[in-house]
Parts: sequence; structure tokens; C-alpha cells
Amino acid sequence: MKHLLLTKFQGALIGGNLIYLDRYQIAPNQLIMNTTPALIDGINYLTFGGKFAIEDWSKRVNPDLNNSASALIAMLPLMLFFHEDRPKLREVVINISHEWQLDWETCSSAVAIGYLVSRSLTESFNTKTAISQLLDEMTNLHPLIFQELSTLDRALAGSMSLHQVERRLARIEQPVITSVLLAMSSFMATPEDFSLATRRVAKLETRSLLACALTGILAGAHNSLSGIPLNGYIATQERTQWQALAAQLLNAWAGVDLQHPQPPDLPLAIAAPNVIQRRG
Repeated sequence: MKHLLLTKFQGALIGGNLIYLDRYQIAPNQLIMNTTPALIDGINYLTFGGKFAIEDWSKRVNPDLNNSASALIAMLPLMLFFHEDRPKLREVVINISHEWQLDWETCSSAVAIGYLVSRSLTESFNTKTAISQLLDEMTNLHPLIFQELSTLDRALAGSMSLHQVERRLARIEQPVITSVLLAMSSFMATPEDFSLATRRVAKLETRSLLACALTGILAGAHNSLSGIPLNGYIATQERTQWQALAAQLLNAWAGVDLQHPQPPDLPLAIAAPNVIQRRG
């Protein structure tokens, strides 16, 4: 892998926590900071809650359900935890959306963002094919999202500028859809450059804190913690906590029992199935 999965988890969590304007202007992203308790609760449940249950997780995690942006961001731990199984991830996101009684626009937006996060974490992201694959795999998206993603696919192929995409999206009346599409556009235009992707979306006239947070999440998951500029990393509040939570979530994903940790003299090894044989 190009980047360790741990640093990709860290990149996604920390990347959504800052607005990187330039080397001299870095500000915490207040939207995702306001969602911090829900993110921590979601990670803790996945780590210590035993067998995952949709109803239990949705009750344990309490974002502001009157705010679509907060509900969408609160699903980030699920996007990271189920990243290897996209059909399962889609199912979980839809079921959580139903439990929280979210609208179709927010549910579809979460499905689309989760898809790109999954592609980046599994290192199968390709700018030229990502949207067409998303439309093929993630069925039952909101018609407006489906339509605009198809247009965005053609726009990226034709090198349409982000400002041109912004002008087109300005007519959309659903803010969450606009924010998601702007984040996807900014990230996919320069997927290997965290600072440029996040800086461009932050300087748009129609930018929202959600668009900034999602761009940081997508770019952070793709480029990992090492792709976040050092001054941006240093400016991020509670960065140490996010790194610890990322490690905690990775251990849970890998099947480590944190309630009954292994003895310190027994090293932990994580690899693909059938790569490491049983100890004799």
C-alpha cells in the first residue's frame, strides 16, 4: 500500500477538522468540531460495543438530526470501519439514515461520500472511473445526485473549472447536495494535493463548512496524515485525540479485543487472510 491504513484513518479524521486557506490562514472547521461528541461515541461503540447493531449504534450516537450536515459527518466512523465491503457500507448507511429519519438527499449524499472514502482506503480510487463506478455500484441514489454526478463526470473529463461547476450547482436548492458535489469536485480535480483541494473549496463564494469538512475528509483519506501540511496539522485542535481514536478504530476493524488486550510480550500482527499462518 502507498500509505498505511492507520494514517489514512488519521488523515480522514484530522482532514475534516481544519479549513486550510493557505500557509498563513488555517482555522478549525467549526462544523465537524460541533460533531465531535457524536464521532467519539460512534468510534467508541464500534470499539467497545461488542457486536455491531444498527439500532444500538443509531441510539448511542446523537448528532443534531435537524442538521443534515451534522448527521452526515457523524457517519464517518462507519465509512472507515466498513470501507472494505462497499455493499455492506451502503446498507449500513441507508439503515442508519432510516433510523435517524433523514431525507433521501442526505442519505444519498452519505452513500456517495462513503463510496469515495472506501475507494481511497482500499487504494482503488481512479479519477477517470470513480464516478461512473459509483453510479454503477450505488443504486437508488437521489435522482438529482445521480443527474449531477453524471454531469460532473463529463465536466471533469472536459476540464471544467471548479468555479464553472459552482455556477452550475448554484441553482440547486438542496444545500447538502450542493456541498457534497462541491467537495467531490474539489477533491477529484486535484486528488493528490490536500492543501490545494481544501484551499480551493474554502475560497468559493458558495462554500459551506460541510463542503470544507467533506473535502478534507476525502483528501485526508486519500493522501493520509502525511499529506496534510505540517502547519495545518499543528493548527488542528485535539489532533492527538483524533490520532488515538483512529488507532482505536483500526484495532477494532482488525478484530483486536481492546477489552481484553493481548499480553505485551505477544506482538500483534495484522495482514490479509491466509498470509500469516497460525502459531505452532
